[in-house]
Amino acid sequence: MFAPGLRLVIGLVLAASGGGSAMAADQALCGGKPTPVRIAEALDGTSLKLADGRVVRLSNLNAPMPIDGDKDAIMRAKETLAEIAQGKDALLYLSSETKDRYGRLSAQSIAIGGNLWLEAELLSRGVVRVFPGADDKCAKALLQYEAKVRASKTGFWSEPKFAILDAGNIEALLAAEGRFVIVEGTIRRVGEARGRVYLDFGRRFTEDFTIIVPDQIRKNLVAQGSDPKSWRGRRVRVRGILFSWGGPAIEVNLATAIELLNPNIPDHNIPKSE
Repeated sequence: MFAPGLRLVIGLVLAASGGGSAMAADQALCGGKPTPVRIAEALDGTSLKLADGRVVRLSNLNAPMPIDGDKDAIMRAKETLAEIAQGKDALLYLSSETKDRYGRLSAQSIAIGGNLWLEAELLSRGVVRVFPGADDKCAKALLQYEAKVRASKTGFWSEPKFAILDAGNIEALLAAEGRFVIVEGTIRRVGEARGRVYLDFGRRFTEDFTIIVPDQIRKNLVAQGSDPKSWRGRRVRVRGILFSWGGPAIEVNLATAIELLNPNIPDHNIPKSE
């Protein structure tokens, strides 16, 4: 097994061939207390059964699900997780011992063999996406891995079903209702009501795409240096479960679920939509 003080290195080590390996470094980014475990089985693309019978969910990842309607993608995610982790010794980092309603523990991070960051490796193979969990810093590190593999169109990033959706393509958004999606677009209007900021991507908020930002998430974004109330004309990328709220919408539950894509442009240079 492993020394209790072993730390993960969160970084990307590129091999001479140009491939990437998710290796080790500052585990403090993800937090949690390390526990030596043996992984018995991959249950799906983001869930593992341990040798002691416990079930662990990778809290910052989303794998293809039945609602996505792609059995091959679902199986690829499960088989990849099994290939990397099944039967291996690992260090499990938990934020708490509390189980979810399905009886699963939530893993902040898992190190396979002491030096491979499991979550980052799955991202690098293009079989999962980042779904921000309880910790912004951990999710931000994982987003860097996702950006690299997305740019290379590795894995399901080459498939239209899992591509980033355009905020203006209402037909595609409506067809994806209930799914975990990533959407990009330019904000046309900003509103505020009942402790929420509403970022609208069209003239008709009852029909067009909207991002809903609860007050606490807005405060977190302000603390990081950017206020969503000033984002009119900005281009953003958001991820989450798409639902119907008049038009299609996503409500963000963590600051890292929304990325400002032109953060360095001064406000007076941002085009103002009607």
